[in-house]
Amino acid sequence: MKYSELIQFQPIESVIELRHANKSDKARELVSTYVISADMADRLCGLVFPQLQYSKLQDNHGLLIVGNYGTGKSHLMSVISSVAENEEFSALLTNEQVRQAAPVIAGKFKVVRLEIGSTEMSLRDIITGHLEEKLTEWGVTFQFPQADKVRENKTSLEAMMGAFHKKFPNHGLLLVVDEMLDYLRSHNDKPLILDLGFLREVGEVCKELRFRCMAGVQEAIFDSGRFAHVADAISRVKDRFQQVKIATTDVKFVVSHRLLHKTPKNYFLCDQGTCRPTRADRPARRHRL
Repeated sequence: MKYSELIQFQPIESVIELRHANKSDKARELVSTYVISADMADRLCGLVFPQLQYSKLQDNHGLLIVGNYGTGKSHLMSVISSVAENEEFSALLTNEQVRQAAPVIAGKFKVVRLEIGSTEMSLRDIITGHLEEKLTEWGVTFQFPQADKVRENKTSLEAMMGAFHKKFPNHGLLLVVDEMLDYLRSHNDKPLILDLGFLREVGEVCKELRFRCMAGVQEAIFDSGRFAHVADAISRVKDRFQQVKIATTDVKFVVSHRLLHKTPKNYFLCDQGTCRPTRADRPARRHRL
């Protein structure tokens, strides 16, 4: 037997962009290839799904998916949002515990996905602009007022959801934002405080509306010294968002599962170019009495 027959190597896409999940075929592939560790399954079932669901009244928060580059943050958000958008995709989840818990969100949302690039626009203008474009695509007429014409933003978000429910009375609206941390770090005091204030309001309406927000960041912003100068604003955001951290053990599990997937048929011991079955696979020895 050759070593190539023992290793089941499935190429891993180096960069997964959140917007790829806008295409049904790609979304299906992303869901079916996402490897879920036991710890991640607990986080999805115990934190993510309960915060996203809206059938049971509770104090819902926004979600921050925390993971460095290469840890699968965008892949995870693509999986969650794809299942939330398409009920059929829940059957493709690779963990039985997660498959059983997924129906509370599966197919219950219309989804808006966006990635923030290098821009000087405010967070409010970026998000409301994307929401307006997607609502128009869905046949929903709504326009947010200009930022200098409002005293707060929650009333506008409530009005948006009112217009949304006229077209989709049985759905919630899930906003998914990727690459938010780099954007926030590029802003100075006043613009940053305004961005954080809007983010807080977005988190607050999750409690009252069938509107949910999930954002991806490269580090835990609530514990970061980079934002010490706006600590008060950060603490208010923290009150309305839950963090879902991708741990090192999750990454190790993915690598081991994707690179070297062992089965009873291919689990052999190899020594000096020759392979033999493990002790459990060898025929039972006959002992003389």
